[in-house]
Parts: sequence; structure tokens; C-alpha cells
Amino acid sequence: MNLRAFFGFPAYMPPYLRSNFTHLLFDIGWWGLYVGTTAAFLSIYAARSGATPYQIGLLTAIPAFISLLVSLPAGRVLRRFPARVSGAVAALIARSLFLGYALLPWLLPSSQQVMGVIVLSMVIAIPATFIGIIFNQFLMESVPSEWRGQVVGARTAVMSIVSFAATMLSGQILTYLPFPLGYQVVFGLGALGGVMTAYHIWNVHPVPAGEGGDAAQPPASSTPTRLALGALERNYLKVIVLLFLFNLSNFMAAPLVPDILVHRLQLSDALISLGSGIANMLVFSISLFMARLSRRAGNRRLTALGGALLALHALTLAAAQNAPAYILAALVGGVAAGLLGTAQYNYHLDNLPAENRSTWLSWNMLLGNAAILLGALGGPALAQLSGTPAALVVLGGLRLAFGLLILRWG
Repeated sequence: MNLRAFFGFPAYMPPYLRSNFTHLLFDIGWWGLYVGTTAAFLSIYAARSGATPYQIGLLTAIPAFISLLVSLPAGRVLRRFPARVSGAVAALIARSLFLGYALLPWLLPSSQQVMGVIVLSMVIAIPATFIGIIFNQFLMESVPSEWRGQVVGARTAVMSIVSFAATMLSGQILTYLPFPLGYQVVFGLGALGGVMTAYHIWNVHPVPAGEGGDAAQPPASSTPTRLALGALERNYLKVIVLLFLFNLSNFMAAPLVPDILVHRLQLSDALISLGSGIANMLVFSISLFMARLSRRAGNRRLTALGGALLALHALTLAAAQNAPAYILAALVGGVAAGLLGTAQYNYHLDNLPAENRSTWLSWNMLLGNAAILLGALGGPALAQLSGTPAALVVLGGLRLAFGLLILRWG
């Protein structure tokens, strides 16, 4: 079976779309190498280097704060350049810096490793903010709306299968190589994956004007159109506020997980990689059916269902006493991530106003970074007051509540 048939793409596809889809799949495949290596193990490395849950929270909170400061100015700058050009340049700059994670053990003493990781994450946050703002517009310009569901689903599937392989490989590397050399090799592979994405982004081009209805939108020229746009903008604001609340609960839980895995359950890197690998395989399997599921249930309902499953994931981790419980949590989390990886992304894009996309995406980026900042600081603070398991129980309840809000009012 060829890739076109495997991912459900139409039998006939214009050459420019075939080229776009190919490069978009290679882009996410290389990104999956980064996700399965550096992204999967950076917080684990920090925890093994002595980082507290608060410091792990800072690992995401401080970059999010920097992104908050530059999101709106970045949106104004990006309006001056084609999305393809600015996306590729920002990707090359930000992802070349990933190599710094691999070099840190040679540049700093062990006592300063955690601070080095935090500072490097701060530097990377500036160009990464530009990518975060521009990529949604870039994707909408290069993929017609009627094929976006299949493309996003295929990208999620490719990323998950590559991440699975990379995570399992990383587990073996970390098992057989001494600390910190194993992590240096893992982070070096992640840097390679990150840099290669810039090449493929550069080779993706906007679809011709009028293709699929997304490449070119007519300007507002009458009072009824302005009123309709006003309604769309109000609806979009409601959507991104709901997603802010939902993601806030997710980012509050994220800094607590390494503490559970490393200090409470005392899991090995190999076992942690196994759980991550299982989750990625589930994401891959579910992604193959996401276009069909989205047509039947809608992206909003699937996002709400993903929220309910994330609530169960948090409760399972809170109650975990051994490795099998961790694997069970990985199974539940993998199903949730498989649904949310496509559904939440498309739910957001479904409601994005056609005009002034860079501006609206800047606001979405601002709220997203606010969720990261508040969550990364709020989660450890809650855990310090109540203990990590109790905090995860509370956050599981919040995940469920915000998922229901999306289902009811989204």
C-alpha cells in the first residue's frame, strides 16, 4: 500500500499539493525525532540532575513568559513577510540551538546543569515564538481546507510513529551509555531532527489563489460582511479562552509528572521510554482514523472527550504505586493524545477568522503562553501545598470540567 492510499489522500492530486504534503510529512517526521528524544527526556534529565518540581516548572514557565512579551510584536513583524520564509528562518535559528542541550555537560559543571537548561530554553523561546505564530497560517496557506483533516491526521500519525521509534532507541541509549553521555547523544539526535524541519518548511509553498477556499479570502466590503466577521471574531475569542483554561490545567500537571516517575515510582529510563513508546503507538493508531472520526463526531466533541481521558490519566498517575500503574496511565494518556493531537488543532483552525490571521494567531499564541506560564508555576505551587498525588487529583477534576465547558459552550 502506498502512502497516498495509507493516509486516505485522493487518487488524483495536483503536483504542487503532492509536493506540499510530502514535505509536510517529512517536516513532522523529523520533528518526531526531536519529540521522541529531547522533548521526551529533557525534564527527566533535569530531574536526574537534581531539579525540583518548581525548577522543572521554570523550564517551561520562563520561556513562556518571554513568548508572552514578544507574541504581539512578533505578529506585527510577521505580517511583513511570507509565512513560508519567516517560518523556515525562525525554525532554522531556534532548532539549531537545540544542539546546546547536548553540549551543556561539556560547558558547565554538574551543579549548574539545571540552570543551564533553563537559560538555553529562554534563548530558544524567542525564535520559537515566531514559529508558533506563523505555522498555523503557513499550514492554512499550503493545505486546502477540504484536505486539512487528512493532512493534520497524517502528520500526527507520522510524528507518533517516529517518536515511538526515537523514544525506544533513546531508552536503549540511556541504558547502555553512562550519565550524562547518554543524554548528550539523545539530545544530539533531537537537534538533528529539529534542524531538518527547516529544510522541508522552506520547500512548502502556498496553494494557488482560490484553491480550496483558504488561500485567498475576499476583503470585507459591505455591512453584512462586517457583521458576520464580528460574530466570527467573538466566537473565536470564546474558543481560545476555553482552550486557554483547558491547556492551563494540562500545563499545571506537566511539571509534576517527572517527580512522580523519578522520585516516587523510581522508574528506570528504559521503563519511562517504554511508557512513552506505548503512548506514541496509540497516537499513531488513532491518528489514522481521525479524519473519519472528525467527520462523524466533530472536532469540538473529540476535544472534550480527550479532556475527559486526560482527567483519567491524571487520576491514574496520582494513584500509581508501581510500574504497571504507570503503563496503564500511559495507555490512557496515549488515547487522549491521539484524539487531541488532531481534534484540538483543527477545532482551533475551524474557528479562526479569515481576515487578519497573523493578528488573531498572535493573540492565540499569547494566551497559549499565558497557560504555560501560569500552569508551570501554579502546578508545583499546588503540589507544595497538597502533595503531588493530591494535586494531580485536583488537576484531573479541572481537566474534566474544562472539557465539559468546551462540549457545552465551545
